[in-house]
This record gives sequence, C-alpha cells and structure tokens, in this order.
Amino acid sequence: MSHLVAYFGNEPENMSCALFSARSALHSRSGGKDSEGWSLGFIQGGDVLLQKRPRAEGGEIDLYALARDLKADALIGRVGLGLDGNKSAENADPFRYRSWLFGSVGTVPAFDMIREKVLDAIPDYLRRNVRGRSPSEHLFHLFLAYLHDAGILDLPSPVPAQVDAALRSTLSFVNRLLRAAARPGQGEGSGEGQGMELALVATNGRSLVATTCSHAMQFLIVDGIADCPVCHGRANPNGDGRRIAHEGLRAVIIEANSETQGRAGWRPIAAGAALIIGPDHVPRITAPQEG
Repeated sequence: MSHLVAYFGNEPENMSCALFSARSALHSRSGGKDSEGWSLGFIQGGDVLLQKRPRAEGGEIDLYALARDLKADALIGRVGLGLDGNKSAENADPFRYRSWLFGSVGTVPAFDMIREKVLDAIPDYLRRNVRGRSPSEHLFHLFLAYLHDAGILDLPSPVPAQVDAALRSTLSFVNRLLRAAARPGQGEGSGEGQGMELALVATNGRSLVATTCSHAMQFLIVDGIADCPVCHGRANPNGDGRRIAHEGLRAVIIEANSETQGRAGWRPIAAGAALIIGPDHVPRITAPQEG
C-alpha cells in the first residue's frame, strides 16, 4: 500500500528526535509490487534535495532509518510507487521546483483525458519543467502557476493562507476538468461525478499546507520533548539517568495512509479541509471546502 508522510519543524538538528514518536508511520512492510520503492524530499539550509529509489528491493522500508541523520526544516516521503504506475524516478513523488517541495498519494481518474488542458493552464516557463506523465507532477506545476499568479512563487515567507488558496484552486480546477470530461455524450455509469482521491502536501520550508480529497490523512503534533530517547541513547549509552529535554521543539508529522487511521495521539484531517502551518509552527485546520 502506497502512503505519504511529511514533517515540518523548527529545530532541524532535532528532526530525528521529533520523528521518533512517529516511527510506526514511517515503517512499512512490502505488500507486493504496489509497495515497491521509496522516495524522500527534504529542505535543508534552503536547498531542496531529493532521494528516490523507485525499484528498491526488500520486504520492509523504514523511512525513519533513512531520514534520521538529516537536519531538515521540512520533509516529504513516500513509500510505494506502483499503484499509479509511477515506477521511474521522473514520475515518483515528491517533486521540487526552486524552493518548493510537493508530494501526493492517491489517484486522479481519467487523468489522460485532461492532461493537455492542465498543461495549457501552466505558463511556458513552468511547463517545460514537467519531466514525466505523473498526475502529481502536473498538479504541482499547476499549483506553482497559481503561486505565480498570486505573486508569491519566489517569496521566502509567503502568507500560508495564500499558499492554501493556491492549492485549493489547483484541486478545484482539476475537478472541473474531470467533471467536464466525463459529461459530454455519456450516460449513467459513465463515471461522471467521480472525483480525485488524493492527499497532498506542499512546503517551502517556511510554510506547509496539506489537504485531502477523499483520502485518509492525519497529523501528530510534537510540542516539546521532556526526555528524548534518541539523544539519551547517543549521549548516555550506558545510562546515567540524566534527562535530555527539547523544550522548544515544535513539529508536525503528517501521514496519508488509508490503512492506519486512528493511531493514538493523531488527529484526522477531514476531506476538503486543510492543515496550514506557518513560520510560527502552529498548526491550524481550515474548514472543508467543496471543489
């Protein structure tokens, strides 16, 4: 089963400490070909970096083990790249452009029917950066186009609500295209009204927005750590009873996985709602909106 995880925090040097509490969300057992591969994108010192292994072998994938040595402001990872045919690196989430990192999991029905119209809505200078045929990569560049229209594409700290508006506009536009493509000359049972089943995350390291269209999604808040097991193991291998705290650590971890909803301490994100986090690292949930 493919799933997506994301991280956004205020202490890059302590990212592994924050992620430790979410290890269950970062560990996956292979479920066959649909669960092959993994990918990580992370923002480190202003640089957006990618690691992709679309044909990774082995029965288990531990994103925590892959990410624990990183010192990043934000991270997006995906396990399983086969459900929608994304088995090459160019088609595998997450994607990057300048300071932006974007990832999704789920499906866009009949995307080939609307692909050209999506491309037509993207400015030339962005469109030429589309490398593959993944629906997610096209949605990302459409999102970038909306950021461009709002004049915030290259702002270091855009207003998070404006980023959310760009992501919502992206989904609304694609939904309209899908409804229009299903309607002409087709009767009952044609697929009209079928919508996307997606969970998406976008971040530039200074803000993060996550939203869902009929796909399970939840988040975990890390608000300080009283006694860090990660640092305790590093600094006190023999154990001396001293507590190691990260009182100022603020982080949010996001998981989109239809099989693991309801983990203790995690909060759901309702379909059509959005999780918005700005430079203050305080998560806010917006009300659901129709596409």
